[in-house]
Amino acid sequence: MARARGEMHAVTLHVTKDKDGGYHFQPESDIWDESRDEFVFSKDRHDMGKHDYHLLEFVLDDQTGDGLRFPKVPHDAMWVVEGHEEPGQRTCPDMHSVCNYDVMEPISVSPHQRRLFVRNDNASQEHWAFTINVVKRGEDSADKNRFVSWDPGGNNQNGGSTRK
Repeated sequence: MARARGEMHAVTLHVTKDKDGGYHFQPESDIWDESRDEFVFSKDRHDMGKHDYHLLEFVLDDQTGDGLRFPKVPHDAMWVVEGHEEPGQRTCPDMHSVCNYDVMEPISVSPHQRRLFVRNDNASQEHWAFTINVVKRGEDSADKNRFVSWDPGGNNQNGGSTRK
C-alpha cells in the first residue's frame, strides 16, 4: 500500500477594516471558490491518491493596523462542524459549538501566531462549515469573546486515484 502524502495549499488571508470598524477577509488560494464563498478540496484536481490529505497554511496579511494574530491554541484558531451544501444555508460554528475535527484538523499555530496549519483528510464527499478566528494586539488569545471571526465553507470532493 502506498504511503499517504500531503498536498500543501497556501492561503493568504488578507484582512481589512472598513470605516465603521467592520473586518473583511479575502482569501487568496488555488482552492478558494469566491462564487460559493468556500474552499474546494479535490484530490483528482491535484493528482492525489485516495489516502492522501490536504495541508493548508493560512497566512495572515493584516492590513488593519490592529496587530491581528491567530490564537495560540489551534482548536481556538479554527472551529469546525459538518456543513450544508448551499452557502446561504450553512450554520457556521461559534464558541458554543461542539466541533468535529475528525476530517479537518487545525494542527499548529506558528510561534509568531501569523500562520495556522490545518490538515484535511478529505475522506469522502461532504461539506464542512468552519470559522477562522484571530485576535487583536493586546487581547487575551484565550478569551473567545474577543475573537474576530470569519466563516467560509469547505467542500470536500474526495476522489483521488486508487493507484497512488
